[in-house]
Amino acid sequence: MIRLLNSLIRILIQKAISLICVFLRNKMVLILTKFTIKKNTMTKFKYVLFLLFTSTILAQAQVQKPFIEVTGTSEIKIIPDEIYLDICLKERTEKGKKLTITYLETQLKSVLREIGIPEKNLSISDVNAVLAKTGWWKEEVLSVANYTLKVNGADRLRQLFKSFKKLNISEIHITKATHSNLIVLKKRNRIKAIKIAKEKADYLLSAIGEQTGKPMIINELSNNNKSFVSANYLNNNANYSMVKLRTSGIEKEAVEFQKIKIVSSIYVKFQIQ
Repeated sequence: MIRLLNSLIRILIQKAISLICVFLRNKMVLILTKFTIKKNTMTKFKYVLFLLFTSTILAQAQVQKPFIEVTGTSEIKIIPDEIYLDICLKERTEKGKKLTITYLETQLKSVLREIGIPEKNLSISDVNAVLAKTGWWKEEVLSVANYTLKVNGADRLRQLFKSFKKLNISEIHITKATHSNLIVLKKRNRIKAIKIAKEKADYLLSAIGEQTGKPMIINELSNNNKSFVSANYLNNNANYSMVKLRTSGIEKEAVEFQKIKIVSSIYVKFQIQ
């Protein structure tokens, strides 16, 4: 009953506005027809402009339809599957033999092949040289190279750290951990958020006997989501910062990263039918 009365009131107001617009247009046409150049030409011209302006405003005026504003929020947590390492290789002398950067890099690439990490995931980021003491009275210039390595999965990372110990590589830092399918996951989360907004509007309006109409405004609210989590490898105590290294029994290790949290919030303004 209430909805029927509201509809009738809207129709009556719209018809009243239409009649006023028609009257003003007819009046304007009448004035333009009788318009002649006399002393009061400017006054009539201003009057015509006023009527034209008023009729335009009233013609554009619409009865504001009732609406509802809601916000849908969705949150997911995902485990990173792409880990980025910063690896430092330093030339050194062992048993009287100089281990060059080229030799150390070849060893590293051999380990990557054994674990199943593509060589294309390894890239050099910086090369430098240091003056180091290689004997009691001897100093030598040794090269230092920094590499960036992408590792897919925590299991491969665990195997890699075991190999680093064998290769006597001690300067390794986990710079960040992210997900390979992050863009798609964010898109799905946004879709879920707007569906939640629609569902919220539906049950709120249903409680008062109304129905959700078409969306008038849709805005995504900022949530400052991070696309990765950062971490550091501490060589002295074999622990991770933001990464947990669990040991149980016979050297069984599992690496767990902090999950990436993605929050999507969508504001929607719906018409009420």
